[in-house]
Amino acid sequence: MSTMTILGQPSVSTRQVPGFIRRRWSALQERRKREQVRAALYALNGRDLHDIGIAYSDIEYVASNPNLDPRCI
Repeated sequence: MSTMTILGQPSVSTRQVPGFIRRRWSALQERRKREQVRAALYALNGRDLHDIGIAYSDIEYVASNPNLDPRCI
């Protein structure tokens, strides 16, 4: 719900701010998690990647899709 200021411009309700911050924080945490997965996969050599069923060219795709099972690629 928004309220109107003196100039007629809508202002954000204080109830919306915590939700906005929570969503931004959650998005930041997910991005950090993907970066960690990406870094861990790039640190592996080709043989280790092959053992877990990921090609070097699939690292970006696997890191960008956390719900994906790499064995199904």
